Order: sequence, then C-alpha cells, then structure tokens
Amino acid sequence: MTELEKIDILRERAGVSYRRAKELLDQCGGDVVEALIRLEEESRRNTWQERIQVQGAELVDRVRQLINEGNVRRIVIRNQDGQTLVELPVTVGALGALLAPMLAVVGVIAALVTRATIVVERRNDGGARGGTGTGDAGGKDDASGGWGATGDAGPGGPQDTGPRH
Repeated sequence: MTELEKIDILRERAGVSYRRAKELLDQCGGDVVEALIRLEEESRRNTWQERIQVQGAELVDRVRQLINEGNVRRIVIRNQDGQTLVELPVTVGALGALLAPMLAVVGVIAALVTRATIVVERRNDGGARGGTGTGDAGGKDDASGGWGATGDAGPGGPQDTGPRH
C-alpha cells in the first residue's frame, strides 16, 4: 500500500487533514492502525461529559439549545432507569437538513418519558470547562451505557455530584 493510500485511509476514517495524517504515519512508522489508535486516544483526551436532568417537556428545547452551542460532539438521551434511548452525533445533526428529523425523534421520546438524562459529550476547545449552569454536570460515565467517550473529565474538569437515576 502506498503512503498516499494510507493517508487517504486516515483522512476517511478520522477526518484529519493530509498534513496531520502524514505526521501521524511518520510518528507510527507507516502503521495505519497505530495512527488510528493515537488519534482515538487524542480524541478521548480532548472531550468531556456533563449530565443534565430534564423533564420530558423540556427535552426538545434543551437538545436544540445544546446543538446550537457548537462544542457538542454527541448527545445521548437516557430514561430514568439509565437505559440509552437515542444517541445523536451532533456534528451530523448540525447540518440543517438533518436537524429536523433528529428533533422529531427527541420529541417522540419527550412524549414517552417524564424524566430524562441528557449526557453531553463536548470538545475541549481550550477554554474553561464547565457546565451550562443547569442540571447535573458530571465527568464520570456510569457503566450502564459506555458509548466510547472519555468517561473522565480530566484534571480540573467537572465532577459528578448529582443523583443517578
């Protein structure tokens, strides 16, 4: 496999630039899998989570607000028993045409639950981390639905102090 093919694989799978893909391949001795593992580890270090408790009627408005915030990567909605009801990759959802169907799904969920927990995975944009001032901010993921996020807010990140439902 040529170096350009390896770079194309990294760009396709990880969404990195040509320059970043080449740097990673050089650092990993041309090993594509090792480069992907490094990218995955970097991504985990650059994200954190918060949990927000909402009533069913507030769910759609809160999700819409989160989507518009910009540094949100993924939103997971869980019922009061901690079961994951839906996972929304916000990078895709932020594209206008896909936003309406996603919010329709959230609306159906809102009609079916009285309370929900929104787990928000955010990118660390280099600024101060912290919640939005509402709900149950937390940096630790519980075992009921580990979906590949960091699970650890890192040093100085928000601590999970709210109740688990």
